Formats: sequence, structure tokens, C-alpha cells
Amino acid sequence: MIKNGMAESDIMRRKTEKLKQCQELHLFDYKKLKQSRILNREAQTICPLCLEEISGEGFLNRLQQAEGREVPDLTITQLNLFHIQELQIGVFNHRPYNLGWGHHHCNVVVRDAGIEQTLDWMDDVLDKNIDGGYFTPKKRPS
Repeated sequence: MIKNGMAESDIMRRKTEKLKQCQELHLFDYKKLKQSRILNREAQTICPLCLEEISGEGFLNRLQQAEGREVPDLTITQLNLFHIQELQIGVFNHRPYNLGWGHHHCNVVVRDAGIEQTLDWMDDVLDKNIDGGYFTPKKRPS
């Protein structure tokens, strides 16, 4: 936010006020936020799929467009609202602890499948590429 012209004192005041509001509304259960893949052990916001820490700067940065496919009105930012448990017909999924912020590209990969199913699929893809000799992982648990 500093890079975008907000004073550090304003940032801290806004953060303090928002945390207070979340606590008053019972929306800051650290254990639930961690279990839901929204915060990490250090209480930093993370992408629910890749688990990388995310920064507020991602809300202000629009995605890089592929050369030749540029559109002038692109409004997609690096971060999107992310459903932790996938959307299902007849299920109320727009609820606290099921919505977090994540990378746009991670959200696209998860689609409607959900995080666990996507991770299983990604594991299968990696296994097939390793077994086929197309990919050598940098590090992979035995």
C-alpha cells in the first residue's frame, strides 16, 4: 500500500480497525483460518492452493497479458476470491472460513474441482511426467 501512496500510519490504523471488526463479528478464529488454508502458522495470508504468502499489492496489480492477446479493459488482478471447499448445487458455500484470497492462476487450476481433488490430480500429473522421463523434480519426498 505504501508503494501506492498510502501512509504507513493509515495502513496500521486500517489494519487495526479491520482486525477489531473481525474479532467483534467472530470472524477471526485463527485455528479455523489456518485449517481452512487462509492463514499460515505465522498468521500471514496465503493462497489456498500453493500456500505462498500473498500481499495486498496483488489486489492492485493486473495480470500480465500474453502478447497478441491483449485487451484494453482487463480488470483481472493477481488475486481473486477463492472458495476453499468447491461450489456445489444446493450447498451454501459463500460463508466465513470458506472464502479466502488466492492467486488468480491457482484459482483457475482448481476450477470447480476443489483443492483436495486438484492436488490429487496434480500428483498424478507429476507421477506420469516423472515416470515418462519428461520431468525430474528438484525435490520430491520419497
